[in-house]
Amino acid sequence: MPDFQLQSQFELTLDAKNRLTIPAKFREPFKAGLVLVKSFDVPAIGIEPAEDYAAFVEASLRGRHPLDPATRRIERWLNSAALPGDLDGQGRITLPADFLAHGKIAANQVLLVGSGRRFELWDREGWSSYAPELESAMLDIANQIGGQQPPFDPST
Repeated sequence: MPDFQLQSQFELTLDAKNRLTIPAKFREPFKAGLVLVKSFDVPAIGIEPAEDYAAFVEASLRGRHPLDPATRRIERWLNSAALPGDLDGQGRITLPADFLAHGKIAANQVLLVGSGRRFELWDREGWSSYAPELESAMLDIANQIGGQQPPFDPST
């Protein structure tokens, strides 16, 4: 796990060239490169440090037979849905049209959502529709695992 956490939510605006400015406080993890990723489970664009995304792809494929059709599908998606990039001198990234379409981002008003090791870029209305579903799911998940032993000692 990285030694940083990408947290919070930021209401941001894309400029006329579809550039997004990453908040200055969170730019450090992206200075060595980043990867834009089309999320497969939600209409959002992942923004991840390049090194972390490479480790995620490797972990996703570890232990799987390389000739298994499911392995090849996973590998195909994880690599074809990703685009390496860099921050410019002002801490901005340019978002390609096909990524914006995938994220259902039609306006320049967006929401940057912290998701631990990555940010997700959402259409503001899309997040407003999804957030109650997420909250409900978290309540269900918490109730399911509430009686289980935690995987770590939270006091340390």
